[in-house]
Amino acid sequence: MKKSAWVKEWRERYFILKGGLLFFTKGKFIQPHGLIDLTTCSNIKIKDDDHNYEFEIVGSEDKFSLRAESGSLQENWTNAIRRAISNCLSKQEFQAKYKAMLFRGQTFEKYHNDAMGRFKLINKDAKRLVKVSNDGQRIIWLKPNELETICDSIDMNSVVAINPGHTTLVFKQTGNKSTEANCFSIIAKSRSLDLEADNRDTARQWIEGLRAMLKYGNILTPTELREADHIRNMKETGEERKKKSALHKHENDRAKLRAARERAHQANR
Repeated sequence: MKKSAWVKEWRERYFILKGGLLFFTKGKFIQPHGLIDLTTCSNIKIKDDDHNYEFEIVGSEDKFSLRAESGSLQENWTNAIRRAISNCLSKQEFQAKYKAMLFRGQTFEKYHNDAMGRFKLINKDAKRLVKVSNDGQRIIWLKPNELETICDSIDMNSVVAINPGHTTLVFKQTGNKSTEANCFSIIAKSRSLDLEADNRDTARQWIEGLRAMLKYGNILTPTELREADHIRNMKETGEERKKKSALHKHENDRAKLRAARERAHQANR
């Protein structure tokens, strides 16, 4: 789909569809000067005239009339835009239904074992608060009574699947068949995070929420991204300040020790 044709007053424009945004420009190699936000649109209507190849994008406040150069381009573009609108609506539903849940977190039983399967769940302190990190880039887990310390994390970009039930070696060695409906695994490239919820509904909600998060990529708005960057920068600045303060104290202590040794050496002469 390289060419669309006309928008509004039938002025020729080149269109670029990217996610939920339909950009338009005066030429293929010219920077876009406008866009149609498909997240605010709900439908596409194809005009009855078979020879003009016109269609209309229906927004919440505006309607955008376009005309393609051929029937095949009209079909390609209307199908692509419908899919984009559908994804946008699904993403909006995800934002409303799952986003707060993932950032708030949920306490699960985390399953453990070693290579021989000797470590059983009941023998370990397995309660973990699992959540999405503030910057939306990692799945982290913490001990419920030690919320300042992250036990470990999985990079979102490394997650390849969210599997319900007992599908991993950890679950097959240590899982209880009677609670399998409450279990799911976050499968990353080099490890898995194997969790048991209190009930099957909670497990289902987290499976759906995490799968949607993988589908839609970054789940933060630009404002939230800026806030997350600010929080991370503040934290990094604070940690760097602590390191410098500790180093300065260490150097002062060494200087005092050298001075004390020098005084003792002078006194013994």
